Amino acid sequence: MKDSDKIRISDSNFKIVFETNFARLVKYANSFLNDSNLSEDLVQEVFLRLWEMRNDLRIHNSLKEYLFRSVRNKCINTIRNQKLVDINQNEYSQKSGEEQIFTFQNNSDENIQLLYRAIEHLTPKRKQILHYGLFGMKNQEIADIMGVSVNTLKTQKSHAYRKLRTMLEV
Repeated sequence: MKDSDKIRISDSNFKIVFETNFARLVKYANSFLNDSNLSEDLVQEVFLRLWEMRNDLRIHNSLKEYLFRSVRNKCINTIRNQKLVDINQNEYSQKSGEEQIFTFQNNSDENIQLLYRAIEHLTPKRKQILHYGLFGMKNQEIADIMGVSVNTLKTQKSHAYRKLRTMLEV
């Protein structure tokens, strides 16, 4: 991307973008998180990043699409991190002292490593589909990149998940 493709947002334009989109983005985030305070915090983080990058922002489509995608990705990461915390919460509460912290951190890393090791045993196409999905891409986007129909992609994704459940005994 050329330097001329960068978007620069002035202070007055930033204020307009913030006021125009903040409430909608919080509502969108809340549809994922069901926690209005967390949703507001998350959207504020997105706008903080936008402010920090206001002179060097590179957006391929529209600013509105960029904001919604950023909020969606932050929500997905928040949910993923919360699930890892929940998985470890039972074991964490049964241990004590320094051992708790060590076990909690190790299990989070261990679970992630187990998942990635299991993904490596999938066929190349299914592995690629899941990697794109982990990066927050939608089915249509993945299907376009891979040159397959959305239905084929969904079938492949379903088979991949079934195989992962079997391998991980979930």
